[in-house]
Amino acid sequence: MLPENPARAALAEEAARGVSVQPQLRLLYTAEALAAPAPAQALDLNEELETLCAALREGVLCRAGWLYYAPASGPVPVALPRALLQAALLCWVEGTLTAPERRAVLHLEMTAGAAVLVLRGGTGRSLPADARALLLRTAAVCGGAVVQSGGNGPFTAALRLPLRAALPLRTPPEPAELLLDRYSPLQIFLPGFCAGPNE
Repeated sequence: MLPENPARAALAEEAARGVSVQPQLRLLYTAEALAAPAPAQALDLNEELETLCAALREGVLCRAGWLYYAPASGPVPVALPRALLQAALLCWVEGTLTAPERRAVLHLEMTAGAAVLVLRGGTGRSLPADARALLLRTAAVCGGAVVQSGGNGPFTAALRLPLRAALPLRTPPEPAELLLDRYSPLQIFLPGFCAGPNE
C-alpha cells in the first residue's frame, strides 16, 4: 500500500463526499500490489493465511465449510509484500465464489528451502481477469515459480516460494483489521460476497 499515492488521496476525498469508490480502489490496490517490491521483512505465510482464512470464514456470506485451509507444521518465512499476497488470494477466492461449487481449498507445506502453496477451487472461466497475473507476480517477486491450470475447467495453482529464514518476521494482522475496515482488501475484492463492517 502506498498512502502517499495522489490517486489514493483523491479517492479518499471522493469517499468523504459519499461517492462510492470501491471499483476504482480495487484497480488502484491491484496496481500497487503488482508493483510492490520484495520487502525487507518476511511474512510468516502460515500466520498470514490463518488470519486471512479466519476473516473469510467470518465475513463471507456462504455455507459453512466452503473454505478449507491445511497449514504447514511451523513458521513459513517468505519475502512477500502483504498487499500482493492478499490481493492474489482474494482475487482467486472471488473466482471460487462465482463458480457453481463455491469451494476453496488451500494447502501449505514446506519442502527443502521452499514453501509450496496449492490452491484448488473455482474454474478457469470463473477467475477474475487479474487473478492469474497476481499469482504470477506473487511467485516472481520472491524468486519463486507458479504452475496454473489452463482452460475453462477446474482451477488449480501451485506456488513454490523460497524460504527466507534470515529475514526478520513482520507481525501478522488480526482478522478484525480485515473485517472492520470498509476499505480493507477483504471489502475491496469481495464486496458482493462479504458482509460489511457494520453487519
